[in-house]
Amino acid sequence: MITIEASPQHVLAMRLAGTVEQNDIKVLAGAFEQKVLDNDRVNLVVDMSSWADITGPAMIEDAKFELAQLRRLSQVSRVAFISEKQFMLAIATMVRTAMPMIEIKAFAPENYDQALAFASELPAPKPAPQPSLKFIDTGRPALIAYEIDGTLMERDVEAVVPLLEAAFERNETIDLFARIKNFAGFDPVILTDSSLLSVKLSAITHVRRYAVVGAPAWMKQMFGVVGSLLLIAIRFYDEEAEGEAWAWLKS
Repeated sequence: MITIEASPQHVLAMRLAGTVEQNDIKVLAGAFEQKVLDNDRVNLVVDMSSWADITGPAMIEDAKFELAQLRRLSQVSRVAFISEKQFMLAIATMVRTAMPMIEIKAFAPENYDQALAFASELPAPKPAPQPSLKFIDTGRPALIAYEIDGTLMERDVEAVVPLLEAAFERNETIDLFARIKNFAGFDPVILTDSSLLSVKLSAITHVRRYAVVGAPAWMKQMFGVVGSLLLIAIRFYDEEAEGEAWAWLKS
């Protein structure tokens, strides 16, 4: 069951208890959609301290809801998680790492009032981040290189997609180089970009080697899984071993 709790106008507070059913997700989806329509920014309180399980249909409904709302996540400023379950706290930490533009904080069940107070505050809007993706000249059309320094935004995707599409058209296979100088998360709207999906599908047959320098541990795990599924040779290098990365790509 999901119940919507009383809260300030810009806060959506929800309490999960027992087994979450498909209709519960529909109620939550309607409440969230109304909040983002009525407010420029929205904060969330998610009390999962009494949550036990979720049905299969509810999981499917939740996935549909989350995908449909990705473009509206930019309106979310803060999320307060209430739970003692370690796996939920781990998920919250992972989301905070990927999307640092959203302030996420975990609270113990007995600190519900503190969680609501945290969500009730609207922090000052952060300035729009600068473009974080910079291309590196390689002197070789079949070797595309770039550096990431900051938060990946939709405009970064709009810059890289045409370059990759042109490289795929000109070359049977290409190599990629990525220098991760400072990865500060990404705008969730990127996940809905159809042009990026097209490039990812093309990469299955067009990318030969992919060298990544300076990636954090969690990114190495993610890239490693993707590479094994797509049969792309991916290698990771520490910052001081960048020369080895270039040598591997040019061999």
